[in-house]
Amino acid sequence: MRIAPVVLAGIVVLVASAALAEDSDSRPVIRESKFELFVGDAAASVVFYRALGFEVVHEKSYGYTTLASGGTVVALSPVPSWARFPLWVVSWLRYPPLGTELVLYVDDLGAARSALVETGYEPGDIVLQAWGDRDFRITDPDGYYIRVTLGHAIPQSVSSLRTSEYPTAADRIQGLVFPMRSRDQDDRK
Repeated sequence: MRIAPVVLAGIVVLVASAALAEDSDSRPVIRESKFELFVGDAAASVVFYRALGFEVVHEKSYGYTTLASGGTVVALSPVPSWARFPLWVVSWLRYPPLGTELVLYVDDLGAARSALVETGYEPGDIVLQAWGDRDFRITDPDGYYIRVTLGHAIPQSVSSLRTSEYPTAADRIQGLVFPMRSRDQDDRK
C-alpha cells in the first residue's frame, strides 16, 4: 500500500511539470503578417508591386489596396492629397524615424529584375553579398528601400553553404585596396 502514495506523488509531479512546461512558453504565435506602406500614388505602387509578383486581393473605395504573393502581404495606404510629398521630408518627425529595408525572397532573381525593367523601373545589378545571398536593390515609387533576394528568410545552416562561392571579408577588403588584383592572380603565382 505504500506504493500507491509514491505513484500518486509521481503522477502529481508529472502533471505539474507538464503544466509548467506549457506555461513557460506562453508567447503569442503570429499566424499571419503584412506590412503597410503609406504611398503618395497608390496606382503607381500597385504597378510596382505587381511587377514583383504581387496580386491585388482587396481594394477599398478610397484606394487602400492589399496585395499578396505567396505568404507575403503588403497593404498600400494612400497619403491624403494635402500631404503628398516625399515621406523622407518629414521622416525625422517620426520616432523611430523611417529607415526600413523590406526584403522579398524570390525563386528566380533574374525574372524578378527583368519584370521591373520591363515595367520601366531601374533596379540595381544582381550582386553576390558577403553573407552569401544574391540580391538586387531598388526603391519603390515612394522611396521605400526594397531588397529582392534569392535565398531564405530564415538563414540556412552555415554547414550547408558552399563557402568557396562566396568572397571572404579579406577578399572584399583586398578588392577595395587593390582593385586590379584578384584572388585568381594570386593563385597563379
